[in-house]
Amino acid sequence: MMRPQTFDIPNALDLINELDQATEQMMSIPVEHIGGAHWEEAFVRQQSAFRKWRDYLYCKADERPAVRLLNIA
Repeated sequence: MMRPQTFDIPNALDLINELDQATEQMMSIPVEHIGGAHWEEAFVRQQSAFRKWRDYLYCKADERPAVRLLNIA
């Protein structure tokens, strides 16, 4: 398996900022507009941002050496 080049890896700060902004956008929509077109757009943006953040975390976790459990007897 080839390791991704540095420029292929997303920036963590950009990803978390997008997730924060997308979540704020979704939370700013009044209750009576939930389910409408504006809410649906915000929902899709937030879900996409969350998936990208989650995928980034999984990728970073795969780069770390495996953690060994301590066997305490």
